Amino acid sequence: MIIPLIRRLSGWIEAACIALAAVALAYMVFVVGFNVLARIVFDLTDTAINFMIPGAIEQVSYLLGLIALAALTASMSGGMIAVDILVGRLPGTLQILIARLWFVAIIVFALTLSWLFYHETLATFARQEETQDLRLPMYLIYGLYTLESLALAVVALREALTNRGQHAELS
Repeated sequence: MIIPLIRRLSGWIEAACIALAAVALAYMVFVVGFNVLARIVFDLTDTAINFMIPGAIEQVSYLLGLIALAALTASMSGGMIAVDILVGRLPGTLQILIARLWFVAIIVFALTLSWLFYHETLATFARQEETQDLRLPMYLIYGLYTLESLALAVVALREALTNRGQHAELS
């Protein structure tokens, strides 16, 4: 009963992570591409025309963290990519055990990240910290990172409970 619930929940989480990563990546590519072109115009006009997006480097740096966490969560589906030179020669039961142990390690890692990001969210909220250029509240960024880390933990939990030793490159 709990495993189907975790499977359903993790499916929604993976879809949300893929959508979030796609939107963030598209925006990040736009910002970088636009700023490259705007910089060319800026240099050709001897600094007379400045179309560059304010805080572009800051936007891209925070988006990169969000994209990395979302992509890591989405990549868990179907098992991890593995080099089978050793594990592939072990009996099937041991392969399953090793795969599940790796996912337990990822759960511990994700929960540790969640805990750290959560406390950073609280601290930046209490101090009312903002980003340097855009003056965005830092607690929103750390809050998103916290949610992404929890999402990773849920998807890794599904894999730890259901993985049969399969690997993503074979799916």
